[in-house]
Amino acid sequence: MKRWKFRKVTPEIIEEMKVFKSQGMSYTAIGERYGIDAHTVRYWIDEEYQKTCIERAKNRGKQVLSDAQKERRKAYIRDYIRKRYHEDPEFKERFLGHSKRWQEKQKKEGGETNA
Repeated sequence: MKRWKFRKVTPEIIEEMKVFKSQGMSYTAIGERYGIDAHTVRYWIDEEYQKTCIERAKNRGKQVLSDAQKERRKAYIRDYIRKRYHEDPEFKERFLGHSKRWQEKQKKEGGETNA
């Protein structure tokens, strides 16, 4: 069973939502009427909120990490791979296949390998 049902918000629906909002309806009430989330309603009605959401999405994942944080992340990934490699035969097979393809690609490009 799907929890969320995604619907395309058409320009006609946006105009209707604006009319309902100008009549004093809440974002939640308008969302329930169309079967969408209140944040989606606000996104399409409030231009300032839409700009804020777009900026937030652009900056998502662009956090600057310190050298210590980068090293901890690398160590975590290294430990995770090592653990999965020894515990999961399917992971080991995929990992070896990926490594082999990467090494072949490096040889074609004339790069160095870590083998």
